[in-house]
Amino acid sequence: MTTIEHALLGINGALATGLHRRYGWQVVALAGLVAISPDWDGLTLVLGPVLFDQAHRVWGHSLLTCGLLGILIGVFDYRFDIVTRLANVSARGLRLCGLELPAEQGLGALPLRRERTVAGYAVWTLVAMAAALSHLAADLVVSGTATLGDWKLQLLWPFSTEGWIYPHVHWGDPGMTIIFVMGMLAMYRWRNRLQLIAAATLLGVAAYIIVRGALG
Repeated sequence: MTTIEHALLGINGALATGLHRRYGWQVVALAGLVAISPDWDGLTLVLGPVLFDQAHRVWGHSLLTCGLLGILIGVFDYRFDIVTRLANVSARGLRLCGLELPAEQGLGALPLRRERTVAGYAVWTLVAMAAALSHLAADLVVSGTATLGDWKLQLLWPFSTEGWIYPHVHWGDPGMTIIFVMGMLAMYRWRNRLQLIAAATLLGVAAYIIVRGALG
């Protein structure tokens, strides 16, 4: 999947659970951010193509590293409310550019989390872990192009270098993006049905992947 598709997968997954009703938009934003985080190993490209070839889809794409990354980000964000801080910084940046947004949209000076509970830490950690692991699930079935081969995931790294891949859809295939965009438009139109629309969007993406795989 592309970066934006990974993020939308995480966002729709969080919305489909209905957690946003109790914990707010922050838990949804967290899922979107963590869903793209395993691609940190792609930053090795700045150190050269050889290291990139050895590290990408390996260092950040194993069950162990994704699980640990989810725990780390989930706990860190819940403790320091990073998502809300980033939203406030973004809002200030927009105001500096003369693009101040209406306060009723909830994009002003958002209050930081003052109370923390064991249940909150658990929710944030589980959501972050699920979002990180969703990245692996997506990369297992979305791989390769018409000219490039499949890039296997070493899910058990660093304990094993065995690779897995079950390609159903080519990387960059527009079908999934279209489904996600349709879901976003539906959410904008029917804002009181976010959970239902998110679940339908995920089912649509899953069905598309299955059909594309069946058609070869």
